[in-house]
Amino acid sequence: MQVIGELVDPRGVVMIGGAGLAARRGHTRGPLIIGFLVNEFNPSSGPDFTRYTEVLEQKFRHRLDVTAVIRRHKPLLSRPAGDEMLASFRACAGVVNGLAK
Repeated sequence: MQVIGELVDPRGVVMIGGAGLAARRGHTRGPLIIGFLVNEFNPSSGPDFTRYTEVLEQKFRHRLDVTAVIRRHKPLLSRPAGDEMLASFRACAGVVNGLAK
């Protein structure tokens, strides 16, 4: 299996058998919620990270017991996410943040 990209824990890279997935910590039962924070809502050109998150969501749902997804878009690439937006991810077991280039 070729790893094209890798998902990492923000506390450091944790490889599981070379699969390129971060270890899931602290989740033993109950709903598994993952989040996506998209840095650019309407890219002017190039790839669309929102679409990429939809593909990742399907992969997560296939490999993990994901029960819900929270997807948020920053209004502007150049500004940090606000406190309210960040608070919306509190229930998430993990959040993928990115920008497609």
